[in-house]
This record gives sequence, C-alpha cells and structure tokens, in this order.
Amino acid sequence: MTNREIAALLNSRMGKESEVIFEITLRDVLSEIVKRFREEALSLSEDDLQMAREEVKDAVAHNLDPREYIDMGLDSWEIARAL
Repeated sequence: MTNREIAALLNSRMGKESEVIFEITLRDVLSEIVKRFREEALSLSEDDLQMAREEVKDAVAHNLDPREYIDMGLDSWEIARAL
C-alpha cells in the first residue's frame, strides 16, 4: 500500500480529513491590533487593516513550517502511547 492509500484508510476511520487543527482568523489579528493601539485602532483605515492582514499572512507563511509542529505533536503522542 502507498502512504496515500494508508492515510485514506486511516481517514475513513475518523472521517475528518479536512478538519482544521489550528487557525488564525482575521478576528485574532484585529484583537491584537486593538491590544496594541487601544482606541487609536478606531482611526485605522481599511487599507491599514488590509496591510496588517497581509503582513501577518506573509509572516506566518515565511516562518511557519507545519511539519515541525506536526512532528513535535507526534513525538509527544508517541511518548504518551509508550507510557
């Protein structure tokens, strides 16, 4: 069996292949802007907010390697299973 076939078989047991494990929403970004700027945030333009959104997306894309986090989680999982 190929890795893809095995993963498909495992997914059929869970039925959640497209489940989101972690996400950052625009609401999260806006909340952080409010924490930084407080009431000054109300004076930000839509362009300002769009730029902030794009900068966060770029930062995540350039700095987040999901494989590292998946590996860390699976390492912890394997340890817990061995106990």
